[in-house]
Amino acid sequence: MVARLRAPAGLCDSCRHQRIVRNTRGSAFSMCERSKVDVRYPKYPRVPVTACPGHQPDRDDATASD
Repeated sequence: MVARLRAPAGLCDSCRHQRIVRNTRGSAFSMCERSKVDVRYPKYPRVPVTACPGHQPDRDDATASD
């Protein structure tokens, strides 16, 4: 059994713009890299994200089969 290290981030978990940032205390945060070029996107959105106009599926997720 694999332990979950962070809470699900909703849409961000399948988005190519997500980056997981870990701190020295072991916590993990979902960072939106779109925030670097577009102020409409928060750097650390409240999770779980259920709607996002900038969501783009990660290339690995788009090719994965169910």
